[in-house]
Amino acid sequence: MDGMSCTLSPLVYAELYRLLATDNRRRDTLEERLAEIEYDHTWLRTAAEAYDEYWVAQRKCTGVDSVSDVALESPEHALLATWILAGLRTTGDDRELGNELAKNVLTRALNEVPDLKTPLPPDLSPVIIGWTLGRVIGVPPYEWPVAPAVLPDDVNLKSAFAGLVNHVILLEGMAEPWPEMMQTSTYWRGYGIAEALKPEIGEGGSAVLELLRESRPLLSQHLVSQLNRHFSRFGSRRNALSHVTDDSRRERFVDVVASTQGWEDLRMTMLGMTQFVCQEISRLLYDAEDPPPALRNDPWAYLAREISTEWLT
Repeated sequence: MDGMSCTLSPLVYAELYRLLATDNRRRDTLEERLAEIEYDHTWLRTAAEAYDEYWVAQRKCTGVDSVSDVALESPEHALLATWILAGLRTTGDDRELGNELAKNVLTRALNEVPDLKTPLPPDLSPVIIGWTLGRVIGVPPYEWPVAPAVLPDDVNLKSAFAGLVNHVILLEGMAEPWPEMMQTSTYWRGYGIAEALKPEIGEGGSAVLELLRESRPLLSQHLVSQLNRHFSRFGSRRNALSHVTDDSRRERFVDVVASTQGWEDLRMTMLGMTQFVCQEISRLLYDAEDPPPALRNDPWAYLAREISTEWLT
């Protein structure tokens, strides 16, 4: 799972909780979610201020070469943020919030860290996908893959998704055109991930359709259309790649290879699989009767101690 941890800068959490604190449209939903861990809405501003104070204090002794040293290692920071975000999965598309978060972090980081340039390091590159917090870990200038804050418990699914992520990162570091088998293998792995996400369905093509159906309330119509267009042919292309001989029931092998070359096809596969995994993470957190064990018994009590600025003053 190397590289799949979601360690983020305190600046990310400061801006995330500030955005949530001022989100009047989702205020009632946020209040209900926070009440499950016995917090009220004012906690969002408290958390934002605490993370901001820690960022500012650390920034004074941080430069462009050490800015990532400030990233918070404890996974509970990302877990708590994602658990709160999962409570908002009934409120529609998350991309607006995610884009605003990334924009605010970018603006502040460039203004507050001398000589810092784009692209920002992963700990300063947050995304919200499927109401799950993550960080961009792709090779610049690629915007994918993403490491989610948490992964589903199934060890096979974890390993399969990590393998896909590491494979795509490897491709990003290579010059195009990429070797055909290295690019088209993402169809086999993507098909397997879909099956693992929906084991009760038992077949990858039907699993992809169900994952697409579940994604619609969480995405803009534009993204829904893009994913539908890409994944409507996913199963048949995977079969064409597995069975090389011409068959009138499917696309020809050579045509599939020709039409799936390059970054755009790989990007859509990675976008879709990340969406499917992340929406499953938030669904599991949303449907659970209780918060994860790490978030019981006042998680902020120990997270706040980790970002205390008393020892820095």
